[in-house]
Amino acid sequence: MGDWLASARAFLFEFLEANQYLALALYVGVEEAGVPFPVPADTAIVLMGVQVYRGAANPAAVIVIVVVAATLGASVLYWLARLIGPRVLDRYGGVLHITPSRRARAERWIHRYEVPAVVFGRLIPGFRIVITVVAGAARASFWKFFVSAALSALIWSLIYMALGWALGEQYERVTTAIGADPRVRIAIVLVVVGLAAGAVGYRLRRRLARRLAPARRALGGRGAQLRRLARRLARRGRAGGAA
Repeated sequence: MGDWLASARAFLFEFLEANQYLALALYVGVEEAGVPFPVPADTAIVLMGVQVYRGAANPAAVIVIVVVAATLGASVLYWLARLIGPRVLDRYGGVLHITPSRRARAERWIHRYEVPAVVFGRLIPGFRIVITVVAGAARASFWKFFVSAALSALIWSLIYMALGWALGEQYERVTTAIGADPRVRIAIVLVVVGLAAGAVGYRLRRRLARRLAPARRALGGRGAQLRRLARRLARRGRAGGAA
């Protein structure tokens, strides 16, 4: 079994190198439709980032292909889950690693947060398929799901393509780690999302500070006037006491 899996992975890597854009679309679309694949789509995107680093691939084309393939694949899985219904999930959910606890957690996210739940839930390795299936089974709004899935795919493609570009020729070590341990993927996503959230928070604070600056200046001027008035009254009080 191990030899067969290794041979399949080797073939898929060769196919990706020989047919970059076509292979990327197939890998991402098939995985997003819920079909297990020997080579994770995350790894395929990292490898395409390496090709961008080498000048052998267009970054815009990589992003567009990932977004389109991921959104279409996720839409297929959404409608399958919506038509199949919760009863089939109860019986066969284990095939997609959708345990009752993971499904319940995903349903709570979907019903409570909707768009943010889909966007950020699909960024979590191992949870992307779960969120899609649960959104379909829970009959969430398809168009909201569609837009959220596309946005999530955009963020996902940027993260892993940038990772491949940054690694350059050192990509083999990281792709091996990504394939061997899903916690590596989780760590990568959390670090990148954390940095992005920090940058957004910093920009929001600066924007808020600029908007509040006139009010602060106005209050500062009045404060100076009040302090001068207080000093004047204090001097009069001392003068009256001396008299």
